[in-house]
Amino acid sequence: MKDIYHNSAEDLLRELAHLRSKERALLDDIKAVQSLLTHHVDNGDLDHLKTDAPNTFYFEDTNFTYSTGRVTWNYDDCSDVMAARENLRQLEETARSVPGAARLIQGTPFWTVRA
Repeated sequence: MKDIYHNSAEDLLRELAHLRSKERALLDDIKAVQSLLTHHVDNGDLDHLKTDAPNTFYFEDTNFTYSTGRVTWNYDDCSDVMAARENLRQLEETARSVPGAARLIQGTPFWTVRA
């Protein structure tokens, strides 16, 4: 009975490795297609599929929304912000060392697969 259980666990590891490999391949394909679609959006090739919603296209009963990318800020040249970050980092370290001052939160378990 024990061997069946272990074989089943090993089969699951094998299946997970296989699925992660397929996932990586699919994500690479998705990125390539999205990059090509971005060029088509820039060239206006999809304008005939636009909807009233911004950056949204309707094709074959599916809505596709193009996002231009997340806006972020870089504060490396702002000494006030960098000093405040360092101060916050030190305050957080202190709070972690004081019992009850900071609460540890455990995330959801997950698996990492590397070949």
